[in-house]
Amino acid sequence: MKKILITGAGGFVGGHFIRHISSLPQDYEIHAISRSQPSWDFFPGQEEPRFIFHKADLADASRVATIAASVRPDQVLHLAAQSSVSESWNSPVASFVNNTTIFLNVIDAIRVAGCSTRILSVGSSEQYGVVARTDLPLSEDHPQCPANPYAVARVAQEHLAGVYHDGFGMDICCARSFNHCGPGQTDRFVASSIAKQFARIKLGMQDPVIDIGDGTIIRDFLDVRDVVAAYLLILEKGISGQVYNVCSGRGYTIRELVMLLSDRLEIPVQLNQNPMKLRPQDNPAIFGSPERIRSELGWEPHYPLSDSLADMAGYWTSRLKRG
Repeated sequence: MKKILITGAGGFVGGHFIRHISSLPQDYEIHAISRSQPSWDFFPGQEEPRFIFHKADLADASRVATIAASVRPDQVLHLAAQSSVSESWNSPVASFVNNTTIFLNVIDAIRVAGCSTRILSVGSSEQYGVVARTDLPLSEDHPQCPANPYAVARVAQEHLAGVYHDGFGMDICCARSFNHCGPGQTDRFVASSIAKQFARIKLGMQDPVIDIGDGTIIRDFLDVRDVVAAYLLILEKGISGQVYNVCSGRGYTIRELVMLLSDRLEIPVQLNQNPMKLRPQDNPAIFGSPERIRSELGWEPHYPLSDSLADMAGYWTSRLKRG
C-alpha cells in the first residue's frame, strides 16, 4: 500500500484529489496536512473519503519535519498555497513569503528524513507572464516571465524544486496548472463567481446581471476532476525533473463562460463590467499546450467546460439553499 501525503488537503483541489484516489482499485494510505480539519461540502450524498489527518501550519518547519519523519511517504502532492493572484496584489510580501517558505519546508523535511519520495510541486500558468498571441498555445519550453507577486513565488518554487532535484538527487516533478474549476471552488475565482451569480439569479436573490471584470481576457479552463487525474498520473508515471502543463489546450473569454452557462441553464443575462474586479496588470490571453502530458503519460481530459460550469452552478444553488 502506497503512502501519499497531501499538503493543503483541506482545500478545493485537495478534496477532489482525495475523492479521486479513494475511488480507485489501488489502496492508498492517505495522509492529509491542513491547518484545520477538512470539511468539504461538495460531495453531497457520498461517503466521506477516509484519510489520516495531520493538523499543521506548513510555516512551522519543526512540525513539518516531524510529520515527514513519522509518515515517510512514498508520494507527496504539494497543493498548499495562497493561490489568488488578486490577493497577492493586496498582500504581496505575505503571499510570496508564505508560498516559498512552505514549499521549502516540505521538500527539506523529506530530504532530512531520507525518504525515497516522489514529490509533485504544483505551480501555475501565471509563471509564463504576459505573452504574445503568436506564442499560444504555450509549451513548457516557453520562457517564464512572471507579472504578479503570486507568479514570482511560483517561479521561485519551481526553481527550488530544480535545485533539490539536481543538487540533492530528489525525485521531484513540477506541474504548471492553468485555470481550473469545479464544484466547491471559492467564488474568489472567476468561473465560480459566475456560477454563483447564476445560482443567485435562479433562486431570485439577484437581478439577471452578471458582474465581471475584463470580459475579453482569454483563459484555459479545465475541470478539477481532470486536473487531479493529471496530478496522480504525474506522481505515478512522470519523468523526474520534468515540468508538465496541466491544461485543456483551448482558451475561452470570460464573456464566453457567461454565455455557455446562460445557454446551458436557459437563463438570459446581461453583463456588467465592474472596475473593482480589474487587476493592476493582467494577461490578455493565455492557454497552454497539453502535448507533453498527453504524449509522455497518455493523459486526456474528460469533462466538457459546459458540464463543469453547470455542476458549479448546481453546487452553489444547493449551498445557497442551505443558507
